[in-house]
Amino acid sequence: MLDLPDAIIVTLGIAGDKIKGRTTIQKLIYFESDLNLVAAEYRPHYYGPYSSEVAGMIQELIALGFIDEAIETRESTGFSVSDDWKRYHYELTDDGKEFLKTVESQFSEEYNKISKLVKICKDRSNLNPTILSCAAKVDYIAHQEKTIWDLEKIKLRAEALNWNLSPDQIEEATKLLADLYLYNDD
Repeated sequence: MLDLPDAIIVTLGIAGDKIKGRTTIQKLIYFESDLNLVAAEYRPHYYGPYSSEVAGMIQELIALGFIDEAIETRESTGFSVSDDWKRYHYELTDDGKEFLKTVESQFSEEYNKISKLVKICKDRSNLNPTILSCAAKVDYIAHQEKTIWDLEKIKLRAEALNWNLSPDQIEEATKLLADLYLYNDD
């Protein structure tokens, strides 16, 4: 099992040294944690399972110079969004890329498993935070309810958590989850 900072660095590196959005990183690490590749505690939040540990570690890795954070705003993009809209981009620095090489050589098994996980998420969702968020919500509920993706139970529990999940979103989420858990049996 990787330490949290190692998992974040590996996840960013495998994603192409760059990830758009805090939600995307949170959900990838959630799936890694669910597959016992890293330990991180998650609780329900607006965009699905959220870990303050992950958020704090990202900030620590930024402070240590392993990750760069860039912020897009309404003004910088020209998007027609609210005045306070922001999107965060995370990228490995040169030091982060060097650290990634060390982790890859020392933890090749975990590195390869995370690589497969990120590849599946890229192939199925193009790392779209909305799709990853829906999948993480469905997975979180399935664990809480001890059910295997029962549409009605998931929909009811999602509503109780103030998570809007349409039947189509649940179906798409279960396809991604099936791919993730099938690979884990390899």
